[in-house]
Amino acid sequence: MKIGVISGLPRESACLDTIKRVPGDFETSSGVGPERAAHGAKAFIDAGASGLLSFGVAGGLTEGAPAGAIILADDVIDGDQRYLSDIGWRNKISGSISDVCEVVSGSLVGTDRLISTRDGKKRLQQRSAAVACDMESHAVARVAASHGVPFVVIRAISDPHDQFVPPWLLRCLTPAGELRIWKLLWQAVQRPGSWGELAGLSRDAKSAFESLRGVALRLGPGLQF
Repeated sequence: MKIGVISGLPRESACLDTIKRVPGDFETSSGVGPERAAHGAKAFIDAGASGLLSFGVAGGLTEGAPAGAIILADDVIDGDQRYLSDIGWRNKISGSISDVCEVVSGSLVGTDRLISTRDGKKRLQQRSAAVACDMESHAVARVAASHGVPFVVIRAISDPHDQFVPPWLLRCLTPAGELRIWKLLWQAVQRPGSWGELAGLSRDAKSAFESLRGVALRLGPGLQF
């Protein structure tokens, strides 16, 4: 196996299913949050992966990162640490996808919990100067750095800087990131005012996943490694 791909949700990694590949090109794993991401990254390295890719959705922190935009992170911020993504790999990816979607460079900041409010996103951006955030990339970057393995981050914005994300949404996911539809509906019924927010999130998520699928078609079986 050349590349291990770590995502938060199975739906994210499923975007790569359109790539025709042979065993050994890359493998995927999913699980929400830094602990599961770190576990997946370590397992890939133990299995012989030569590179790690954090692939999925992210929250936008600036106006320049709208829904559907692809974040090709220059570096990942993990607390006081900053990990540089592999510039050669990143440039090859950029060259292959820049004509099919909006590509935004800059820093991505890792968080151990969902940043759901507009004020929370604003404060995080002011502290970090990052363009986006997610809950897995910093764990992937940390593992990659500790093992001397190159990594890159490809994330599509699913909730822009001004979009509120109901924090109870995470309770509707299994540990592996699968959506419990019945639980989502139950939570929404208890909160009639949330339907508008959910509609906005659904629209933005659709844009994000369309971008991820478009990127996958351009990456090819070697993921431009």
